Amino acid sequence: MKILNQFIDDFVGVFQYRFMDTFQYFKERKKSKYLGDRFEEWVVKNSNISKEGYPDLCDKKIFWRLLDWRGDKYIEGYRPLSSSSPDLLMECVTTTSTIHEVGDIIAVECKWRSKIGFYLDIKDIEKYEGYMNSNLLNRPIKNLFYVFGFGWCGDSPESVYVVPARELYDYDKDTCRITFPIKETEKEKMGRLERFKKKDNRCLLYIK
Repeated sequence: MKILNQFIDDFVGVFQYRFMDTFQYFKERKKSKYLGDRFEEWVVKNSNISKEGYPDLCDKKIFWRLLDWRGDKYIEGYRPLSSSSPDLLMECVTTTSTIHEVGDIIAVECKWRSKIGFYLDIKDIEKYEGYMNSNLLNRPIKNLFYVFGFGWCGDSPESVYVVPARELYDYDKDTCRITFPIKETEKEKMGRLERFKKKDNRCLLYIK
């Protein structure tokens, strides 16, 4: 009986440990996903995107049509190929842009952080650039942008940067090699990317 009781105690202890560990994992993942989703929603609402496709294109402030909005779905290593693409695909629908033409498509990856930092995971870069190369749309994607949001106050991030991918790294399509700027301190990077900081609440207005 003593051995049986010890076995039961050990079993319950292991079960409780694994349950709490699993609970904490999903709690943290849920929180992280919530914060990321909140920022993505803010980007969509503040990027001069047409609602419901085309109805309000007569509005001169409309720049984009939202072609796709991907959500990351995964569990225990299972992940669809669509999760490898950047968060947003947007098509230019204005003739007032001096940078883009009607029909140009850009990809946007949203990155929210509590503190300022422009670091990117190599595996994430490989996914996004791989998607840009494979281009399942069969239409050229002109640019990949990273929209960084830092901090949060009220209903918006404290600061937002819209940074072209090539300002963060070089990518060789033939070798798939990623190269970051050499001998650049974090402070130097901050200074170099300061020109991409948004000074208004329209995070993609700068393209005009």
